[in-house]
Amino acid sequence: MTEPAKEHRGSFATAEAALQKMRTLGQAADPKSYALWYKFAAGDSGLLSAAVNKRLARGGMLTLKDIEDLYSAHISPVCASRNVDTLGTRVGDEIEQVGETIEAARATASRYSADLAVASQRLGDVNNRNTVLAIIGMLARATETMVAANGKLQLQLQAMSEEIAQLRRELNALRAESLTDTLTSLGNRQFFNAALEKAVAECHAADEPLSLLVADVDHLKGINDTLGHVVGDRVLRFVAQMLKDNITGKDVAARYGGEEFAAILPRTPLFPAVKLAEQLRHAVMKAELIRRSTGEKHTRLTLSIGVAALHKGMSAQALTEAVETCLHAAKRNGRNCVVSEADEKLLAAVAD
Repeated sequence: MTEPAKEHRGSFATAEAALQKMRTLGQAADPKSYALWYKFAAGDSGLLSAAVNKRLARGGMLTLKDIEDLYSAHISPVCASRNVDTLGTRVGDEIEQVGETIEAARATASRYSADLAVASQRLGDVNNRNTVLAIIGMLARATETMVAANGKLQLQLQAMSEEIAQLRRELNALRAESLTDTLTSLGNRQFFNAALEKAVAECHAADEPLSLLVADVDHLKGINDTLGHVVGDRVLRFVAQMLKDNITGKDVAARYGGEEFAAILPRTPLFPAVKLAEQLRHAVMKAELIRRSTGEKHTRLTLSIGVAALHKGMSAQALTEAVETCLHAAKRNGRNCVVSEADEKLLAAVAD
């Protein structure tokens, strides 16, 4: 059976499992509910599975609110961006209020200037002591009003400045969160895409080398099926840490997909990148997978890794496609290996 046929068969099996779960629990077959149960049945998110099971244990089924909450937290791609937009609007509103406050202060200052001008003119026209005292009294009152207005303005601007600073901190944190994979703390796919575009543009401009590697955790689904998603999540966090430990300088690590990780390697030609990939593969392979509850040891972890280099005029998309071809060749070659674009025989075997 060809790889695509296997993938289609797996997708249909996942869809059937999702529908069966919905029928068993009496859940409505609306798009959000189906998307949620499909991802649950696929078993590629331990966080989602834990959240669903917790709510099922509490009520026996998912309410409409449960589905909405879980969909927003684990599936919806626009949730974070919507929150960013909301906070951005609040920052804009605060800045607009600062502008209005300053305009009001300008009006107060203009009135004070007018009072001074009137007083100056009247002082030049009189020589009566009582009239002079009256004008001085008027100036004193105008000055007191101005001092009070300035004090109030200072307090308002300080409060608004603190509010804007807090909103900006929240906005920056939310933006960072929207680009971070919550399980591994690496950048997510959206972060990776932006970082790769930037790195490719910079390397083209400086005429410097750049390599890209993508690593796939071999047989993660089997680990999830036999040991549970909690162990599977531990594996993903471990591999993410190994990746961070093995890159340096301007290198960028990200979670590329479900069990796939990527490293963008600026100023790194192909063969040093292959050496780094082998270093990462061996570091992961040294680890032992142990069930904490029993101490039982299981199969060692392995990675399949593809590596490709940036060429003159090459786009980020073309580089991504090249490294995915190399990764596919590594899987076809028995997994637990590194395949680069220099491995022409292995790449030719994928094309056959």
